[in-house]
Amino acid sequence: MRKIMLIVGLAGLSMLPLWGQSSGIMPRKSASVKIPAQRATDSPIPGEARPVAREFEALPDTTRALPFSPTAVDMLAFDKRMSDTRESFLLRNNTPYRLSRVVLKLIYRDPDGQMIDYRTQPVECDLLPGATRKCEIESFDRSRNYYHVDSPPSRASGRPFMVSYRVLRYDVVVEP
Repeated sequence: MRKIMLIVGLAGLSMLPLWGQSSGIMPRKSASVKIPAQRATDSPIPGEARPVAREFEALPDTTRALPFSPTAVDMLAFDKRMSDTRESFLLRNNTPYRLSRVVLKLIYRDPDGQMIDYRTQPVECDLLPGATRKCEIESFDRSRNYYHVDSPPSRASGRPFMVSYRVLRYDVVVEP
């Protein structure tokens, strides 16, 4: 009887790997997951990127956004002579904030009010609160045929123009 149990036991043990592979309970040797060994030390591996220390500071309260005002910036004393390739004017900051960039829509018209041209023009400037600053931009008139009505013409064949503007956007400088 012992012999029969031993034979049945050996036969059962020899069938065990086949039973495990077919049922999906035991993984195959080729499908075994390799777990990488952990480093014994915390010293960095040469060539490995190390994280940079991050400093945390309180961010400004963004729930109180500054309202936009189209009257925050005034344009004064526009100048463009016929021989100029640049237009100059003064910008006045009417806000209590420092501004770094003003985006204007410039509309050029003849003295009768007919539109000649228009454009959206960013003006890089540093405008302190309540201050006025002279700014220059490239002229819309590359052929040098036009002059501003307040600038005297240099020759009789020039065409006068007027300019109007609209403030589209300005950037407020946030100082730490």
